[in-house]
Amino acid sequence: MTDSGLGLGCQVVAHPDGTVRTDLPRRWSRGCPMTRRHRFRHGDWESAALRLDEIICAHSGEDPFEEALKLLVAKLAHEMEAARTAFLARHRGDGAVGEVNRLLRVAGERWRGMLEPGATTRLSGPELVRCASVLNRVRLFADDLVGLDAIFEFMVSKASKGQKGQYFTPRHVIAEVVAMVRPTAGERVVDPACGSGGFLRHALLQAPQCSVWGFDQDPRVLRVARVMLAASGQAPARLMRVDSLRRPERQLRARLAPVLEDLMRAQEPRFMGFDVVLTNPPFAGDVGCEYADGYELAAGHRVERDVLFLERCVELLKPQGRLAIVLPHNKVGAERWAYLRAWLLEQVAIVAVLGLGRNTFRPHTSQKACVVIGRKRSKPTRHFRNEEVLFFISERDGKDRRGRLAYALNGEAIDHDLAQATPLVRRRFEIMQGGA
Repeated sequence: MTDSGLGLGCQVVAHPDGTVRTDLPRRWSRGCPMTRRHRFRHGDWESAALRLDEIICAHSGEDPFEEALKLLVAKLAHEMEAARTAFLARHRGDGAVGEVNRLLRVAGERWRGMLEPGATTRLSGPELVRCASVLNRVRLFADDLVGLDAIFEFMVSKASKGQKGQYFTPRHVIAEVVAMVRPTAGERVVDPACGSGGFLRHALLQAPQCSVWGFDQDPRVLRVARVMLAASGQAPARLMRVDSLRRPERQLRARLAPVLEDLMRAQEPRFMGFDVVLTNPPFAGDVGCEYADGYELAAGHRVERDVLFLERCVELLKPQGRLAIVLPHNKVGAERWAYLRAWLLEQVAIVAVLGLGRNTFRPHTSQKACVVIGRKRSKPTRHFRNEEVLFFISERDGKDRRGRLAYALNGEAIDHDLAQATPLVRRRFEIMQGGA
């Protein structure tokens, strides 16, 4: 699999003889001017998060993550009440404290599992009023929760996320990838590195009757995921803390904590795997030698977190299950990872490779990434030479170089071209299903 060098929406078919055929022409130009309409953009959301952090750190001495989280939950509850007044506009001093605690009780009753029972703010009235003046500039439920996502990404420690190569996937990317894979009612959908829960939320938007499961070992991002799913009207009970890279065999030998399969069988005794895996696993971080034992892709090679996650995701899928995974660009194109691609082609019928723009994960990183989309084979095979793979390269990635969301000329939709790949990928899945 290599870069086609063509714009998104061009169908590129690779044949065994090395020839390549392009089925669709390029029909659009590179880039699109930013609208002049006033909007609260990505950079503004981060500014709001920074200001909240400054107020809490400078005046309270409390944990800024915990207190900001409770403030955001209270603001969400305020917006759900459709109040015409601004957040805390009629409250001062102890009255502000009482109102925030009331809203936290409302949120706890409406969205069970999102907060610890009896959660209350530890900020004083003046601090709450100052924070409210920042939050009143925004509406958290607006723009498909992208602003809430941006604030949460700032709140989760950049240092710890950077060490693991873990960054939240932009919502417009998630929405199109989920639309390509298309979960259906009754299917089990999992994200074994769920982060803020974006893939799971959009799976439920696509198919409200599907069964979503999320796992992550970072307790803070799990709390963010619970808030995001609750804000979407979904129960957060199926989000659990676990190291998804731990496997059953090693757990039995070393008597370690329960693994993902244990947690699933406690909920569903007949669990035999997932129908859909949607994930953006951490790209970096020292995984240690403990994981190498039993991972085929680690034998004789340097252990990298995203590589192990790829093998684990394939393992968690049922035969014929569908996979969409975000990987660093080098895993798709670099010569040193040829062995990984050979293994993947034996295990998975690759449907498409979607090259994301360099701005996709800015302002946090300029790491280039791809989305690999496929269907797990009934059994591994080396007879895949006549299979066709779609390659796409995004030319409008929905952000500018500073990592701010870029809007189309109408000022409403995010300016990206990913949707043009969706019908082609869907059609390829339908063809594969018909030939099964």
